[in-house]
Amino acid sequence: MSSSRWDRIRDAGARESTRGARERRFAVSKELIIEDGPITRLTINRPERHNAINTEVGEEMVDVVTRVGRDPTVQVLILGGTGKSFSSGDDRTDERTMSAPHSAPFNQGRYPYHQLQTLLRRIPQPVIAEVHGYCMGSGFDLMLASDFAIADPDSKLRLVITATAFLPKYVGLKHAWRLILDDGFTSAQEAADLGLITKVAAPGALAEEVNALAERLAEIGRAQHGFLGVLKESLNRSFLPALDDDLRMQLIGSRMRDLYGLHPPADA
Repeated sequence: MSSSRWDRIRDAGARESTRGARERRFAVSKELIIEDGPITRLTINRPERHNAINTEVGEEMVDVVTRVGRDPTVQVLILGGTGKSFSSGDDRTDERTMSAPHSAPFNQGRYPYHQLQTLLRRIPQPVIAEVHGYCMGSGFDLMLASDFAIADPDSKLRLVITATAFLPKYVGLKHAWRLILDDGFTSAQEAADLGLITKVAAPGALAEEVNALAERLAEIGRAQHGFLGVLKESLNRSFLPALDDDLRMQLIGSRMRDLYGLHPPADA
């Protein structure tokens, strides 16, 4: 997303906002919704595809998250999806998306989903994934890359066979093998039991619980400027000391997966 396009979207959202008293601006692009403020929301807006991520959306998300990371007024970033799902993963109906793993050397920097995972771990703001419906593939990876994940109790989670960068750190090696080879859906409760998500929300209370956590984090951020960023970096150094190498190996696995056609069904 170019700077001029970003500015036009932000300006339009500011003019149309009905929440001026809260000093929050709303920006809407075709497939992303950005609620801009101390608690910034980035929402994938492709409900007809269960928020499958194509290359264009991935690149725009990289741009937005990069800007969030550079903005000292943003305390928290929330990731979500419109409609029935958080994200069903890669949009395999998009030619550019599916050719991406084969179009360049083994370099995760040019593949937007891997860039996003890196950015979500490295921006100083804590990131919350608001999970509902299907959370699959690259959507599952984005959830793992977030600092917190709160899920609706009816969520259905499914990783891809190459989800190796984060998964073993969360669940341990043996559970990682089991989850990869099972290639089935994981319930929200099992995901919480395994440590894949922070908690399961009470029925009908997902947005409320995500907002409560975001407000708590923002309050800490305002009271102790820079503390959450330092804490996040410290945790990352302990938890993910070789993130670039881990993501590079995951990308190699992704290319092999695509070469041999190891995909879940196209329609969620």
